[in-house]
Parts: sequence; C-alpha cells; structure tokens
Amino acid sequence: MARIGRNIKTKGVIMALLTLVLMNIGCEDKIDNPAVNPSEGKKVEVALNIGFADEVDGATLSAGTKTTNNGAGNEQAPFDMQLVPASQTRAGITAVHPDKFYNLEIHQYNSAGGHLASSSNIASQAPGTTIASLTNSSDCQLLIIARSSVPAVASLANKSLSEVRKIIANATTIKAISATDGTNINNMPYLLFLPHVKIESGKLVSPEGTDVRLLLKRLAVGVTIDWTFSEEMKKGYTLSEVRLMQVPKDYRILPETENDPTFGEMYPTSISEFVDGFRLTGDKLTNANGSQTFWMPANVRGTRNDVTYPTYRNKNYAHSAATYVEFVVNSTTKNERLLYRAYLGGNTTNDFNLFENTNYHWTINLNTDHYTSDQRIQLQDLSPVISTNVQTTSNCFMMQPGTNICFNPFKHDAVKDGYRNDLSGWNSHLTDGTTLKDDKKITQVKIVWQTKDNGTTGELVMGYSIDENNHSNQVNLSDGGDLKKARIHVKVPVTSGGNAVIAAYHEDIIVWSWHLWITNYVPQGISPSVTYEQAQKSTLKGSVHQYNNDAFNKGAYSSKVIMDRNLGATAGDYPGTEVSSIDFFKRAGFQYFWGRKDPFFGIVDGTTNEIDIIYNGEGYSLSLPRTTCSNNLMVNGNMMQYTIQHPNEIIISTGSWYDNNPSGQKHVNLYDELKTLYDPCPAGWKIAPKDAFTGLNAENTFWHQKEVNVAGRLYNISGGTTEPNPITIHNSAWFPVAGNRAGNTGNLKSSSTGYIGTSTTGTNNYAYYYLRFYSGSFELVPGATMSDPAPFRCIQK
Repeated sequence: MARIGRNIKTKGVIMALLTLVLMNIGCEDKIDNPAVNPSEGKKVEVALNIGFADEVDGATLSAGTKTTNNGAGNEQAPFDMQLVPASQTRAGITAVHPDKFYNLEIHQYNSAGGHLASSSNIASQAPGTTIASLTNSSDCQLLIIARSSVPAVASLANKSLSEVRKIIANATTIKAISATDGTNINNMPYLLFLPHVKIESGKLVSPEGTDVRLLLKRLAVGVTIDWTFSEEMKKGYTLSEVRLMQVPKDYRILPETENDPTFGEMYPTSISEFVDGFRLTGDKLTNANGSQTFWMPANVRGTRNDVTYPTYRNKNYAHSAATYVEFVVNSTTKNERLLYRAYLGGNTTNDFNLFENTNYHWTINLNTDHYTSDQRIQLQDLSPVISTNVQTTSNCFMMQPGTNICFNPFKHDAVKDGYRNDLSGWNSHLTDGTTLKDDKKITQVKIVWQTKDNGTTGELVMGYSIDENNHSNQVNLSDGGDLKKARIHVKVPVTSGGNAVIAAYHEDIIVWSWHLWITNYVPQGISPSVTYEQAQKSTLKGSVHQYNNDAFNKGAYSSKVIMDRNLGATAGDYPGTEVSSIDFFKRAGFQYFWGRKDPFFGIVDGTTNEIDIIYNGEGYSLSLPRTTCSNNLMVNGNMMQYTIQHPNEIIISTGSWYDNNPSGQKHVNLYDELKTLYDPCPAGWKIAPKDAFTGLNAENTFWHQKEVNVAGRLYNISGGTTEPNPITIHNSAWFPVAGNRAGNTGNLKSSSTGYIGTSTTGTNNYAYYYLRFYSGSFELVPGATMSDPAPFRCIQK
C-alpha cells in the first residue's frame, strides 16, 4: 500500500518521469541497452530521480465540518470546530524541507517481501538523480528512505519487509524538530514505499507500464490546534485542562494495517500502544495561549458513513482508537465539570484519518454550556458517590458498566483465613468482628489503578477523579471507623468494561484493596431452583460450564458451574479467526501470583513489550513496580503485610514471593479447597481446583492460532473428540494463550504456550497444579512455582 496516494506538485526540483532516458551525466553507459531484455533476477543499475513531496493540506481533502448552529434555529452552537485551509492561516505547520537527503537508502523486495537488493550508505545529496543497483523483476516492491541526518531511523539494510515493518523511528528526535519554523528539519525521516513496480532494462515502471513518481513523504503528521473560551463561558466556568489523547506511541516506517467492517482499512492496529500527546494544566495551559502545534505519528481510523452531522462526531460513533483533543471545563458554581471532545481527522464529519505528510489546522470554539444539545459535550458529576446497593464483600466485585454498589470493607465471604483457621464473615486481617484497632480504621478510599476499555485506547472504566487526592466522585467512604456501619461506595460509568483496583487507607497506608471486574458478563450459578441448562441460559453476555469429568458428573462439583472465562477477562467465548488481535487478548484476563489476591496484567499485544495499560484516577498511565523479596520488608517472616499495603507491586523472588523459600510450607493454604481470605474470586465463587480440569486433553481440545503468540485451545464441553458444529458459548470453552511473567524478574515471557492456575498445591506442596497447553498438548502439570503467576478461573463456591 502506498503511503499516501495523492496527487502532489514538485517543489524546487525537476521530477523526471522514470521511463525517460537518463540526463546528460554520462550514465547511459552504466545501464543495459534498452533493446536488450535482461533476464529476471539480473542486477542492473537504475537511475532514480528523487525529490520531496509537498505536504498535503488536510482542509483540501473533503467538505467542511464547521458547526454553525445547534440545528434548532439560529442559536450559536455550544461547540464548533473547523479545519482551516492553509491559505487562510498565518501560522501553523512549517512547509520547510530538509536541504538534502541524509542517510538515503533504497531497498528492493520481491512480491512476498523477501529482500532482493539494497543501495545503502549513499552520500548526502540534494534532490535529483541517484543510481541504485537493483534486480530485474516483473513485480517487486521498492522502499526509498532518507533516514535523516541524526539518523532517526536505524539502517534497513538486508532486512526483509516483515522485519522493516517492526522498525520505528526515534520519537524523541522528531519531537525536537520545530513544527512551526522547521528548526532541525534535517532530522525528519522521509520515505516512499511502492508495493508494485517493475524493474526492467534499467528502468522503473509500474506493472501497467505507467511512470512512477519518486517523491518522498514526511513520516510525521503536522497538527495545529487553536481554541477559544468564550466570555459567556468564563462567567460560570474555568478551562482547567486541554489534553490530546490516543496518539500512537511509535512512528512506524511501514504501517501494520487492519480492516474494520465499519471504518475500513486502518493503521496502526488497535493492539498498538497509544499514549497522551499532551496534557496542559496550570502554567502550561496559560503559556499555550490558546494554541498548540506539534508532530505526531499517523493515526488512520477510517471513515464512517452514518456520521452525517458534526455533532455525531462523538465517542459513540468514532473508532475507539481515534485521536481527539478534550477540553476540561470546571463549573465555579456547581459540583460538576463539562468535557468537550473534538475528534481530529479529515475535513468531513465522518473522516477520522490523520495521514503522514499532511497538515491539519483545527480551530475549536467553546461557546456555551448547552451540553444537552451536543453529544460531543459530556457532563461529569463530581458529587461524592452514595449507593444503597449493598453487596457481599469479597476480594473481587463484578460490576456492570453504568452501575453503583456499596459494601462493608471489614466483612468477607471467605470461610478460611489462608492458614486453615475458620472465619465468621469478617476480614481477620482487619478485625475479629468485635474490635477495630486504630491503625485499621479507614480514613479514605482511592483508585489504585484502572484500565481503559480497549487496551490503551477507549474510555477509562472508572472515569476521571476530581483531582489527585480526591476520588470521591468514583469511590467514597462513609463511617470508616465503625465495624457495622462502614461502607465503601463505588460508581462506574458506561463503558465496554475493564478492570480496576481500589484501596482503603488508614492515613496514607493501604489496609486492604479490592478488584473491580467491570463487565456485562453476569454468571448464574446452579441452585435448588436453577438447573445447569437454566444457569447457562440465564447467564448474561456469556455462559457457565460443567466439563465432562468426574468432578462435575458425580463429584464435589456436580451441582456447581465454572465460569466460561479467565478472571478479569472482558470476553470469554471463542473469538473466531477473523477478529483483531486485541479481541484475542480481551479474553486473556489478568494474572495472579499464587496466594495473592490482587491482579496483574500480562501480555497485551503478543510480545514482551511492557505496555502500560493501567492508569491512575486522573488517567495518567502507570508502570508495575517491582520489589525484591527481602527480610527487611518482612513482617512475621513473610511479605504478606507488604503485598497488602502495595497491591500493585510485583515481588521478585527465586523461590516464593511469600518468604523466598523455594521449599517453604507456610503459605500452601493461602489458596485452598475452601475459599480463603486471599482468594481473588467474586462473592459466591472461588478459584477452581485441579479436579475441575481433569479429563481435558489434546483429544478434546482443539488448537487455533491467528499469529505466533495469538492462539488458544477450544474445548468441546461434551468431551467429544471433534469440534462442536456450530461452536456456541454453551457447548465450548476457550482457553487463550496469555503468556506469563518470570518470578525472578517480574518481566513478561512470551511463548505459544498457555497456562491456567488452580488452587491445588503440587506433590511437593510448594508448587501448584496448572493447565499447560500449546499446539500439541493440553495437560495438568504439578510444577508451577509460587513465584510464577498465571491466569485463573472461578468455580461456584
């Protein structure tokens, strides 16, 4: 796919048609006589006349997008935005090009992407003719890249096209280039990719025989955003933040594309990492003076034909990874704020594309607070959340998006304390049910972390907090020092679902934390009045299962069901083969270090890249801290107290995270046959034991693989040795490959092997049983060490 297939004019240089005879520079004797037809694969010298493409003005691509009124008369629109033509602006993105092609390379590939020939180490030169040694081919691919003077891109020499697609430019180098005056523009990469050309008789032509223009295009998108905040708005509101959201992190040399049935071809893929472009508050916002000009990687999110009016250009219609700028407007008289969201893209209502080598200049006006007439404006209630929807307390709460709950933080539905002692409905780490020590009294509750609902894009699943220290609009506390009256209140907005961890503090120390599994999946258990078949049909957005083995047929779980997905997963059924990679990883769920109650994310893009997919209450991304198991941090000879106070930290150890003893016995009942205080499952559910998976094997599970590390096995619930036909949520269970983390480093490990942990310890007591599955196997293995995490599934308690 050509990078940007648009007609552009040459600037400052003569761009020769490539089928012409070479200029009078003595090169004729360097190429084969045109009358001779060289054989396929023969090396020839080809003269290429290369120049810089003019930048495209985004405002010329299609019709305008300005909202002039609210559709109900002549009243001014509360929010309008317009893509301004370059001819109407005095400032914005620079039109300066580099003075030369620096670190120029020319690479040729066969139609399958294999490397054919390269011309590297070409001396820096002005636009004009370059001689390249290429291979005769009736259908090949050509990549010409000026890697910039620094260079910002590593050499592509001798790499296949698939390897080139993994190469990224140095974003720091590009950011240092002035987008307004072109300072350091020589550090900007320029390139052109031609997917179908012919090399014959020393000439370069398209397969149809037409001429090919070699105009290299700027790798970066150029964007200017100007905004105004009306005098009317200033009477009751303050503009507190301007934030550019969902910008691709990487400048990829060649994009990896995906197709969406609604938006068409897009890049980068949705599984790529997206980050905040900027977040302007305080002095930075003041100093911006209503304008920002910047570079960013291309983000092509397609077009949507049913977006026929500018006010439809909102989060309900935009692709979840489309780039937008959001204006945070706080009321000075009410406990609320308004969020004005402007999706960037081409100059149409339905265009969400930001192309390379293209300049976009948006003007955005915040006119009134009439949010009810414009869906691009969202009202956020900042009042402290109060709920009367009391839930049984467990370490995990399943919440449907757009709901609220409350619970007593001192209670717990576990029946064991993790050390074989009975519990009576209270959290024994916090209270005996009668007394409450001062250091266990709760003084505040906050969000530890939350996800977005689509990897690194989409909506925060708990929304934005009031500020860094006040999360009461999302999680709120009442009567934190009273054993019976204490309540934690939680509210989650409407999203596609995700995960979060909230914590109760005494002063600044966490005393306990809870996982929020935000999902439309509502599993139904078996009861005296509900049969297995009824439980399956009553389960919302998924299913529950009884596997065909002794545990479910006649054993301890004959009147129980197991969930159809990993704990924390936002989908559970077989994904099919045509879905995007991100849909595979939505089924992965979270990982747990055996004996700990808090979740940790695993592989999210099929690689070992540590992509930060968790965020704090204000929406800033977070990394997972790592702490080495140490005697200095232990209380009573173990790390349990530390992990409770630091639920987001990975404990690194060579033996056990608990006490670093590879053969220790003290923690072997933290998970157990009966639900314990540290079991991570929701109320009414517990971690499944190994017996639940006995009988599952390679004969009744079937390997499906989309990519190297995007795979899994599909189990026939009946135990049959053929795949169900058709595959449904009730007759099959999907076990995804999710990767895992190394206990001695905390780092992600990528492989084509999947794992599911169990509550059952191994034969040596300090390891545990887990399911291990890959293309040729599906088996229960007793050798997982306590320091190695795994996904788990919950079974009815």
